Amino acid sequence: MAWTASAATVGLLTRNPWYLAILAALAAAVHARLTGERLTWPRLRLYLGLVLFPGLLNLILSRVGDTVLLHLPLRWIGGPYTLEGLLFGLSAGVQIASLMAVFSAFGAAVKPTDILRRMPPGLYPAGLSASIALTVAPQARRSFQAIQEAQQVRGRQPRGLRDLPGIVTPLVVLSLEGAMALAEGMVARGWDGDGPQGWRRGLAAAGWLSLAAAIVVALVVPGGGRASAALLALAGILLAAGLQRRLAQSRYRPDVWRGADTLLTGTALGVLAVFLLLAAASPALLSYYPYPRAAWPEFTVGLAAATLSLGLPLFLRGSDARR
Repeated sequence: MAWTASAATVGLLTRNPWYLAILAALAAAVHARLTGERLTWPRLRLYLGLVLFPGLLNLILSRVGDTVLLHLPLRWIGGPYTLEGLLFGLSAGVQIASLMAVFSAFGAAVKPTDILRRMPPGLYPAGLSASIALTVAPQARRSFQAIQEAQQVRGRQPRGLRDLPGIVTPLVVLSLEGAMALAEGMVARGWDGDGPQGWRRGLAAAGWLSLAAAIVVALVVPGGGRASAALLALAGILLAAGLQRRLAQSRYRPDVWRGADTLLTGTALGVLAVFLLLAAASPALLSYYPYPRAAWPEFTVGLAAATLSLGLPLFLRGSDARR
């Protein structure tokens, strides 16, 4: 979880395609090592789509830049199509793909029950919501496969959009039944969902808003690393103050802290500290803004080495890499 927090923060703070590409490659390698699966073409196609779609969208919508690739003399879609608009959109796509790869590795390493076991008492409701969210897609996929197998046994083969209701309807019914069973189980176990009360609720709400603002600033505002880091720090303080509560937790089998855990956590926190300091002191090293004329993004060996150090889980044993 420390590795995921560090890698995700690095992916949010920087828009430099070099460091984001390194981060995405490391996250994909960690995912492959944890699952034992190679990078398949459907997954690679998903990543390429995440990169290309923002680039093409920004190329169409943004007409700013000195390097004109195409100029159409039409009324509605005419005008200059610039290289700078394409590069800015591609950099945003690389950032989205790298974050997707990081959270894919996180989903492969951490089970939903592990999230609940490792959550502080104040963040237990958020941990429960996250654990439920992580199980939605796998359950929907298993239900979809079961429906397909049942239809194949009955001799039905979906051939087009006309057969789509025959798949969507039972899928929705199974999802609703699963949601009802989950709700009944939570009520039977005494889950009341009480969050912070009084002034703590206001602090918690302000903390979540600050966290959302930090993410938006990091993704949208060019060179906004300093503001994003300040908002992240403010969100951490507000959430720590607003989500404090006493909750008795018992563990049947406590986790054992090993030397590999110390090494991985220390490395992740060190990389996180480096990027946070750079975002506050020199955000230009982490940003990439191709306007008004396109240029190669800056490449610093030290930052590349710091990003490469996030590949430490590749050299740990399987059980240690999952922690």
